[in-house]
Amino acid sequence: MIRRAITVIILAVSLSGALLGGTLSVCDYETPESRISDLGLQGSFHWYDGPYADDRNRAISASLVSDYIGIYSSASFGQVLDARTEMRADESGWMASLSGSGSLLNFFATEQLAVADLFGVGVVGFDVSTRTGLELDLTGGIGTGRFRDVTPLAQAIWIQNELLDIGELLAPVTNETLLDLAQILGGVGVTDDEKVMLLVDRLVATELIPEDELGVRGLLAIEEILTSGDVTRLCGRDIQARVGVSAILYPELSFATTGIILVRYASVLDPVSQFDSSAEAKLRLARPEEMSVQAELSYERRLPDGWTARAEYQLSIDRQWTDPNATAISHAASGSLTTQIFGSVGLSLVGSAQYRTDDEEVTLSLTVYMETDLF
Repeated sequence: MIRRAITVIILAVSLSGALLGGTLSVCDYETPESRISDLGLQGSFHWYDGPYADDRNRAISASLVSDYIGIYSSASFGQVLDARTEMRADESGWMASLSGSGSLLNFFATEQLAVADLFGVGVVGFDVSTRTGLELDLTGGIGTGRFRDVTPLAQAIWIQNELLDIGELLAPVTNETLLDLAQILGGVGVTDDEKVMLLVDRLVATELIPEDELGVRGLLAIEEILTSGDVTRLCGRDIQARVGVSAILYPELSFATTGIILVRYASVLDPVSQFDSSAEAKLRLARPEEMSVQAELSYERRLPDGWTARAEYQLSIDRQWTDPNATAISHAASGSLTTQIFGSVGLSLVGSAQYRTDDEEVTLSLTVYMETDLF
């Protein structure tokens, strides 16, 4: 017991020095390979107050939305697949849409740090809707930057903090131990039960577990974190410049050379938050007057008692892209609160405000979502 007390004191002193000299950031985590796969399903009930000052366009609607994203990343290769399908019904009828993209990134083999993140990229994008038609993009180009899945380190810090709160850990562990825990959590092909056993063994080895045995409350806390379905934490940035062909196949056939510039940035400010931003400019080079710009900022934070808060802002500039006779600018801001009601099923309350060119007033909406992660 005396030896344990001495160990805790030494660790407390060393951790105080670490706080003065620099704390481990979640974005410091690096893994040679990461795989992310997520399929979600949402059902919603929607109240709508349209852009007019009177009672026009006030309606109630319902929708069903499915999202999929799959990411694979290694030192020399990257692959991203994403798709979104939506069905919506309201007083004016129903609509269905399907959109998505697939991209392949090949990082150039080089030992020069200045160009270590330089890559070639090829992207296929599609957008089909019962209301707007069918559009395909095939582009390729070059870019620089890289994204890393830092979820394992965020979870390792979460586990440490939970064990400290319930008294199953005597003091914070060292940065080296946190990275070891992250390597266990990020293991590919390892079951949750195996991860729990490995995590317990590594924590016991720190001599910071009372009586050298993790209690039932500690085991349950770790298991709940592993099965929590917490959002993926990403760090990194990239810039892409691509040229290719854009084809509108319906309602009328149209081909044009297309240029795309894409800038993205993601950061994990602390283990319970995620910041994302992106901006994409798309230009039909054959007809320069056709242009679209999409920009987005979002911040998500896990709150106590199982709640998650999210704030988002979107800017859209459509210059004769979908309508040859108009230029439309749209601003949209939204906020949401989500909680898990049982298992992987969550309940979300989303409020949003949107203003588009020529609207008489801001469009307000309040939506209740029931959602689940299928895997």
